Amino acid sequence: MADKIAVSGTSDPYTVQYYQAKANDKNTISMTGYFQLLAAQLQNQDMTNPMDNSEIMAQMTQMAMVQSLTSMTEAIDTSTAVTSQTYAGGLLGQEVTIAVTEEKAGQEVPVSVKYAKVASVDFTSGNPVLRLEGDTKTYQLAHVIGIGKIPDPYADKTEGDGDKTENEGDSAEKPEGPGEGEGTDAPGGPGGAETTPSR
Repeated sequence: MADKIAVSGTSDPYTVQYYQAKANDKNTISMTGYFQLLAAQLQNQDMTNPMDNSEIMAQMTQMAMVQSLTSMTEAIDTSTAVTSQTYAGGLLGQEVTIAVTEEKAGQEVPVSVKYAKVASVDFTSGNPVLRLEGDTKTYQLAHVIGIGKIPDPYADKTEGDGDKTENEGDSAEKPEGPGEGEGTDAPGGPGGAETTPSR
């Protein structure tokens, strides 16, 4: 059975990509098909060299494990979808912080944030899609940074760093006061010693 796998891009967590293997008769088999194949194999086996019972049991065990894993995967996918929809539904009417992205080099890159209330949640596409009040654009659930007003993590802080560097440079160039430098002679001659006139 072919599974639909949703993954986020390695360089862009806001772009959801899908990979789904096309199911056909060559790459899928059910338990009914397996037992039909096993019955045909037993009917046409070499009577002088029949199949080993342990080999048949090993095949049946592997097929049962595949069926169990398939059922478990479907259950996990369903549970994940329900959890995402429940979380997205709880955001209705809440003020959220949304990441605003721009396309750079073919990829969506977050550049700032937007604060708004969630006006509606759409589940028709499978993944929850949010629509904000006063905004016609739709946002994926991955765009939600948090509930309430979250400080912009994408704000440019280079200006503040430049001011700090400038202040440090001013303090380093502070002029020295009188008597603070080297080579300053005290009154009375070199070395600060008073001279006595000779008689």
